[in-house]
This record gives sequence, structure tokens and C-alpha cells, in this order.
Amino acid sequence: MKKRILFLIFLLIPFISAGTYGAGAYSTGDYNIGEVPPITPSGGSGSTGPTCTYDWQCTNWFPEECPRPKIQERLCVNKGTCTGTVGMPNQTRTCIYKGATEPLFDIFLTISKQYQKICSGQKIKANIELENYGKIELLDAFMTYWIVDSNNTLIAEVKDTRAVEDQIKFNAEIKIPEQTTPGTYRLYAQINYAENKTALAGESFEITQGTYCKLYSIAIKYVIIIILSIAILIITTILLTILIKKKKRSRKAKKRKETIEKEKDIRKIPKKEKIIEKPKAIQERKITPIKEHKHVKSKHAKVSKITNKLKKQMYNKLLEDTVKLRKKKE
Repeated sequence: MKKRILFLIFLLIPFISAGTYGAGAYSTGDYNIGEVPPITPSGGSGSTGPTCTYDWQCTNWFPEECPRPKIQERLCVNKGTCTGTVGMPNQTRTCIYKGATEPLFDIFLTISKQYQKICSGQKIKANIELENYGKIELLDAFMTYWIVDSNNTLIAEVKDTRAVEDQIKFNAEIKIPEQTTPGTYRLYAQINYAENKTALAGESFEITQGTYCKLYSIAIKYVIIIILSIAILIITTILLTILIKKKKRSRKAKKRKETIEKEKDIRKIPKKEKIIEKPKAIQERKITPIKEHKHVKSKHAKVSKITNKLKKQMYNKLLEDTVKLRKKKE
């Protein structure tokens, strides 16, 4: 009986050694293998408890082309039942940089503290940076922005285009629908360029609903009302000033017309000589000039001034009377 047991043990040893062989070779990642076969840790002699397994699954090395820092990375996750780190593959490796043959962009997205908690109906702002690690050339980057909930349900989507060569930083704004329920959401930004090459980045934020949001909505309404009232006041003042200026212009135009009509009437009136005729006796007399003294001349000058004033007054009265008579006749 003992001989049979020993014989069976010798038969099983090669199979056991074959099952554990090569785990270390796969963990080095030299062959760029996406998945590492499960590893069963060897139990001690006489162990009768249940054994666990390590099932390490790794992503492809990124970036696909070796970058300038000459380091590539990957993410390895254990999907087995063991909780340790036995046989965990290397997640970084050195590579040979052969130079850039085409553009290779990476994207970075950050949400500032003031937008990490936000109300529904508001706009969320994200700081985005695009950096080219490959060949430098000008191209169009087609950007897409998503807001999704915890179940990856799409809440909002926005698209735009950016011209980028080496590096660019900009802000992206997305309005959150007013009917969005409170909870944790995630904002993603994706770049598409150069024949379906892509890069993606995202960050979480929270939508709240409380007194702050209510006060914010009320404040927005009042601000809108105040802005509208100010706009109405400005428009009314502008219209009033225009009307006042028009009235002043019309008054000036009327005054000008009146003055022009008066001047026309004055031109039609006969001259002073015809209105105020000298008596015939004075006309027939031939008065010889007499040499006068200085004091006599001054008296005559005063008298002539007085007479001129009287004549002007008489003339103005005559003009007014004639204008009144013509207006009555018309």
C-alpha cells in the first residue's frame, strides 16, 4: 500500500511544478502580455484549509509609443480570491525613446473647490490642459464633455473644437439641467485627433439641494428683475431726452419762421421818407448855412439825438400797427 502512495506522489510532482512555473517570468512584463495566469499559493505541509488564487489582469502599456521620459506604465488588478500582493506584475518599465513620429496628446482635467459642490441649474467650470508629448504640429482637437451619474447615465453633453500645437490651457463650462437630482456626478473631457486617436480625463463633483440653492435661485430672479428695471429706466431716459431735444428744436424753428415773416412784412412797408413827410414850407425854404459856435453845435447834437430816438419809437409803433392790421385782414 505504501509503495502505491509513493508512486502516485512521484507522478503528481511534475504536474504541480508545471502549474507554478513561469509566474515570475510573466510578472516582469517583458512580453507585453495583457493578462497574467492565476497563481495558486503553495500551502504548507499538512494544510487542510481552502486555498485562494491570485488573478492579476493588466492593461496594455501606455503611452503606446515610448515617451521622452523613457517610462511606460500600466495598471494591474487582482481579480482572484487572495488579498495579498504575491506575484503582482511590474506596473512600470523603461523603454527606448525612438523620437516622435506623430502627435501624442494627453489631457488633464481639474475642478476648482467652488465648483465641487454646485446646485442644479448652475454652470460647472473645469480647467482643462492638453499637452503634446509627440511630434509637434498644428491640428484640430475635437473636444467632447460629458456629465454622468453614478450609473453612467448621461446628464449633459457639449462639444467644441480647439486648435492646438504643443500645449493649451482653457476652461470649459457645462450647464447642469435644473431637474437634476442631488448626488455625486462625474465630469469627463475627451479629445479626438489625428485619425481617431483619443485621450480621456475626468473628475467627480457633487450636486446639492438646500437653503443655499434656494437662496441662489431667489437671488438670480431678483437680479434679473433689477437688471430689467435698470434697462427700462435707461431706455425711458433716453427717449425723454430725445423728445425734449425735438421740442426745443421745433420751438427754435417756429421763432425763426416768425422772425423771417416779420422781416418780409418790414420790407413791404414804405421808407421813412414816405411815411413822415416834411411840410411844404420847410421844403420850399432855402436855408443858408450859418457858422455856429461850438456850444451851439453841441446843443444841436443833443436835440438831434432826442429827435432820432423819437423817430425810432414812432417808426417801431408804426411797424407794429401795420403788422397787426395785416394779420387782422388775413
